[in-house]
Amino acid sequence: MQVLWNKEVEQIKDTGYLNAKISITDALIENFYQEIMCDEEKKLMELVFSNNPTQDELNELLKIWDIEVKTSTKSLLLSYFQKRHPDLKFTSYEEARLKGLLRNFRFRNMQVISPFVKIGKVLNDNNVIPMILKGTAMKYLRQDLPRVMGDVDILVPEEDFMKTVNLTLPLGYYYEKIDVHSVDLHDKKTGKNVIDVHKFIYMGTKNDKKFIEDLFKRATVQNVFGVKALVPSHEDMMFIALVNLARNLRNGTSKAGLLYTLFDCKFFIEDKPDFDWNIIKTNAKKTGTEVQTNFAMKFINRISKDVFPKEIQDDMLFEKLTNDYSNMVMFKRFYLEDLRNKCRALKVSDIFKSYVNFRDYIFLKPKYQFLKLLVKHPKLIGLLIRDLKTKQYDFATK
Repeated sequence: MQVLWNKEVEQIKDTGYLNAKISITDALIENFYQEIMCDEEKKLMELVFSNNPTQDELNELLKIWDIEVKTSTKSLLLSYFQKRHPDLKFTSYEEARLKGLLRNFRFRNMQVISPFVKIGKVLNDNNVIPMILKGTAMKYLRQDLPRVMGDVDILVPEEDFMKTVNLTLPLGYYYEKIDVHSVDLHDKKTGKNVIDVHKFIYMGTKNDKKFIEDLFKRATVQNVFGVKALVPSHEDMMFIALVNLARNLRNGTSKAGLLYTLFDCKFFIEDKPDFDWNIIKTNAKKTGTEVQTNFAMKFINRISKDVFPKEIQDDMLFEKLTNDYSNMVMFKRFYLEDLRNKCRALKVSDIFKSYVNFRDYIFLKPKYQFLKLLVKHPKLIGLLIRDLKTKQYDFATK
């Protein structure tokens, strides 16, 4: 077992966990934070989440934040800040570009929402009321702020799932496959994915469906862009956002979207004075996502401690089972994923082209297959990672 770990142990060392007297959870959160946030983005988020931002602080940010250089998805957050603080002044350079950015994203949003309106009206005519999720729901709730959206996510009762899919096909859409929880609908003309129809929300547990009935009960029917649709409660939307955040951190996906999750969570709390935190807790318990929810809240807390009320932090930021979850994330993200990528690059046809290819193939392939089996044994993973921390490896010689 020792031989299996020595080669790529640097992957886990890089998280800072092996050399620091901190918990594995804190090490992972710090690693994700440093991975996602460069110095400029740290200053942007500090300003965006400041309760009393000043003109001097804005001026300092603008010295290092060039809208022409930064991605539009990140600079859009600056336009949010501008709308929220009209008393603070931008230079003509930023002013013109931020306004152009808002117009551009508004146009993109209209293009994304258009298929939903087309499909939604047909669903309504056939007694199906879809529930809007994620970016579409946020766009509806905050229509003055454009969103970073690639498609529209809707949820329908499981008994209406295939009915919904079949109703879309004559409208110019098609699908390639139906997953366990959803199907991606594509535009026949462009091939682009435009609508994701869900029959439940995938959370990576065996209890994904356990809160769906309550989710529908708490949702309200509203006129959403001309379609009769269900809008989830603020509490349910935050819960879904937190679970998605944990999954994206774990998988290293949707990095730009992570910053918007913070913005959304702050909105949910501020927009609803009687926000019911017990719904978050109950959802997490029912779906078996208590640790994921906790991990996401801890990550948000690393960026800004002003999002969640102090009493909620004390009540919900628990440590129970978090180490097991963090061990699994570290194992998959910083070791197994790297090994998998190396194995995928190895082709049978290349084995005898060089000694290195032959050596890597006969060593890495069995090693990957063996370590992949450990995913079902979190306690063993915990022991192996703990072994990495307690033993003093001489990394410089590896």
